[in-house]
Amino acid sequence: MAQPPQDAPASAPAASVRQGPATARPDPAWKEWIRPYYLRWIYFPLHPRARPRAWRDCWRYPEAGLSRPHLAPPPESRDFLFFPMTDWHARIQRTQQLARALARRGHRCLYLNPHLGREFPDPPGFGPRTSVRRLEHDIWELHMGLPREPVFHHRLLRPEEHASLAARLQAIASQFDVRRLVVISSFPIWLETASAIAERCQGALVYDCHDLLGGFPNVAPEIVAREAEALRQAALALFSAASLRDEWVRRLPELAPKAILLRNGVDASRFLIAPLRDRETPAVGYIGALDHWFDTEALAAAARALPRFRFLLYGRVEHPPIRSLAAFPNVELRGEIPYQRLPEAMAEFDVALIPFRLTPLTLATNPIKVYEYFSCGLPVVSAPLPEVIGQFPDLAYAAASPEEYVTQITRAARESDLELRARRRAVAERESWDARAATLLAALEEEA
Repeated sequence: MAQPPQDAPASAPAASVRQGPATARPDPAWKEWIRPYYLRWIYFPLHPRARPRAWRDCWRYPEAGLSRPHLAPPPESRDFLFFPMTDWHARIQRTQQLARALARRGHRCLYLNPHLGREFPDPPGFGPRTSVRRLEHDIWELHMGLPREPVFHHRLLRPEEHASLAARLQAIASQFDVRRLVVISSFPIWLETASAIAERCQGALVYDCHDLLGGFPNVAPEIVAREAEALRQAALALFSAASLRDEWVRRLPELAPKAILLRNGVDASRFLIAPLRDRETPAVGYIGALDHWFDTEALAAAARALPRFRFLLYGRVEHPPIRSLAAFPNVELRGEIPYQRLPEAMAEFDVALIPFRLTPLTLATNPIKVYEYFSCGLPVVSAPLPEVIGQFPDLAYAAASPEEYVTQITRAARESDLELRARRRAVAERESWDARAATLLAALEEEA
């Protein structure tokens, strides 16, 4: 599943986007008006580490030149405008990977920073703030500040905010001389803006449903309720998991002709095949968010029952009870690492884990990490998720209880079948982001 939206404190040191449903309520108007100044002039100076790293990293990229000759694309290419659920710089996930795969195929990609001005170093002035930065070859990030700098997962945008964004996006589209525009939205708050720019530029509107939004406590109920309309208005509806697609088609039968199963993927060439090792202390690893869906009890049971195993957990701790695992001498909470370092981290693993609690959110997820683990040929011990055990029953080990995690981790650590490793690697090479991009492009041609 994608990492849920993240932000700096909403207004005060105690305010965290991780505190549950209460943090998803719209802020009162007075708080929205003063927050941009309070954060920059009072809170961040007193707590400099509280400013998200992503809000600093995004300004390291060069300002884009907007001359038409420089930006003119090949006639056969498309332009893609992404309205995402997550910040590009917070963690590389589905939307960024799709953009990269499309860019490799010669299509230009524009990616809106979702913080709507909160990422700017200075508070809002008297005019709209817009900046275009070149992230990678054929990928640009758009920064567009709104006066109130709304927390984008706390409320829907207001009509005047949609109008401001759409007008500036239309100007950028003109400067970029966009052609055959495809607008891909992954979050319901963008609906009116995405629809407007698709209509004005005669582009295709696509909605990418890659998570069960209701499973995230920090997403406002009004945003979750808006997703049905976003799917209705889209020319194509993408779904990352079969259960997501099936449930939405059951609720909205009119989606069936335009519903496309576009699972997550991997760039297998980035990952090294982990060697088979007969170590006295096998390493069992996990990489990903350590949030409320992580089965802390299962991991604790495994660490207790398997004292000669090392358990290496990479990821930012978002759910405080998970910190209790550090009390085990064989558990290491190693923190979050950048995407570029995933291969070296997985090279340490003898067994990889997907220890999720079974909830509506996890049952509807297609974990990117299973493809990354398979890229290394690693045996995977996972909760009985449909998109893991259901897809790959003979390549992963299912564990539905703490006791089963102990048994299956032990079995996986003893695995010596080179053919299984080769089959996992073959799955990863087949289920690539490039293949997903090709599927999307073919669907767009068919829809046109």
